Amino acid sequence: MKKLCVIFGGASPEHDISIITGMQLAKNYPQSIEKIYLGLDNRFYLATKVNDLAYFDDKNSIKLKEIIILHGAIYLKGLMLKKYCDIDTVINCCHGGVGENGDLYGFFAVNDIKCTGADSLSSHIAMDKSLAKEILKDVVPTVKGIKVTRENLEVSIKIINDTFSHQLIVKPNSLGSSIGVKACDKKNYLEQIEAIFEMYDDALVEERIVDMAEYNQACFADIDGLMLSAIENPITKSNFLTFEDKYDNHDKVKGVDRILPARISPELEEKIINYTSEIYKKLNVSGVVRIDYIYDKATDQLYFNEINTIPGSMAFYLYEPIGIDYITLMEKIVANTKEIKKYSYFNTGVLAKKLI
Repeated sequence: MKKLCVIFGGASPEHDISIITGMQLAKNYPQSIEKIYLGLDNRFYLATKVNDLAYFDDKNSIKLKEIIILHGAIYLKGLMLKKYCDIDTVINCCHGGVGENGDLYGFFAVNDIKCTGADSLSSHIAMDKSLAKEILKDVVPTVKGIKVTRENLEVSIKIINDTFSHQLIVKPNSLGSSIGVKACDKKNYLEQIEAIFEMYDDALVEERIVDMAEYNQACFADIDGLMLSAIENPITKSNFLTFEDKYDNHDKVKGVDRILPARISPELEEKIINYTSEIYKKLNVSGVVRIDYIYDKATDQLYFNEINTIPGSMAFYLYEPIGIDYITLMEKIVANTKEIKKYSYFNTGVLAKKLI
């Protein structure tokens, strides 16, 4: 019998948050789930018997059986590989890193295993903030910004100094959960870029909207079409949403304080709904995603900020106000997981022509 699995962890700054999402799912799902822990070493471990989050607190004391995932099955690693079970579907709860950038999806696809969430290409595009905004520029407004690398640093500095406003936001270009995001100005933004370069290849510098609000909405596609969630208004400690705002909170499951549903005008609500639908289709994502917006109160302008293809807690709390509970959402995600794309082969005859 093929098993349903959940995978969490991975070499990512969001490793611990991913553990919470995965363990939460395994605890509440109505059928038995095999738990796969992706360690900080990006190796697979069987964690089905672990039921306490505290087990993962000390990474040096984790003692789990390493497994090999191959050709649609789990094998216990040892002197000889021993088949543990066949896999039907993997629920991907790995935030950031290889879990969210498409690498993990591609691994499972090559091994003929269905995996929830966006496919490899769509995941990569969504993870790359500047690339996603370039693709979406004809769909939704975005804040003025520039991708900064070590190679284009000198040119980028000149562009920023000459054409950008004084207030800036600097963030990693391909990282989620507001990690490394800092409000800067033209006097100190270069320091944050250099700090990002210590760990990541590129940064994104954007003009900062000072008088702003943030709005988020989740979206999911099933056989009946797009299912849009309620819209939330995160309440932040600073003038932009930080990692601490999201997760350093007494409510570790849902994270940040919020107004849900957001108290907004019908016109703004309709605009967010339309943008969410178009973004979901334009980026060709699948599974549940959360799309984040920035609203400029002074100009009444809404901007796309980013898309999260594996949102925290799978964004279930955004669906509760419209009558879709956690279990129903997760069952829909599993039921609507895409089949593995099959590639055909035909004989071109070129190998018989002795071309080399």
